Amino acid sequence: MFYELLATVFAGFAGGGIAYLLSWITRGMFPKSLVLAGAAVAMIGFSILNEYNWYPRSEAQLPEGVVVVATHESKAWYRPWTYIQPFVNRFIAVDTGSVQRNEDVPQQRIADIYLMERWRASHALKIAVDCDRPAQARLSDVTYAEDGTMQSDRWEALSPDDPLTKAVCG
Repeated sequence: MFYELLATVFAGFAGGGIAYLLSWITRGMFPKSLVLAGAAVAMIGFSILNEYNWYPRSEAQLPEGVVVVATHESKAWYRPWTYIQPFVNRFIAVDTGSVQRNEDVPQQRIADIYLMERWRASHALKIAVDCDRPAQARLSDVTYAEDGTMQSDRWEALSPDDPLTKAVCG
């Protein structure tokens, strides 16, 4: 976050410098009073560019075997351009290499998921997935029966086409 702030300040200096250079080259036809406007436009533009580039950058940095299964697009009244083109401000990824299964109960699996959000630290969770239902629950909400099956009263139904189901069960 600090580096983004620093880069935004440098973008402001660059935008103001370009406006000042235009004023100097045109010998005053381009008013010097627009130097601040050039700096402001550059800073706002750089901030918007960073908002839209966060998700592709973050996704590209995921290790091999970690697959994005859900995204959330953000729209806000104080960012009117987001109504034209929303940007992804958080996503969920599953580590397909971490999937564990019990040989006695092969339809039930445990996997690591990562909750990533712009401006926040990422969180890792272990989830239980029942591939037959299909459904998922937090591993902390699961108990084990004597035969090894995972039981929970907090199973959340998933669609067979859900990307999480496909990533863990596929």
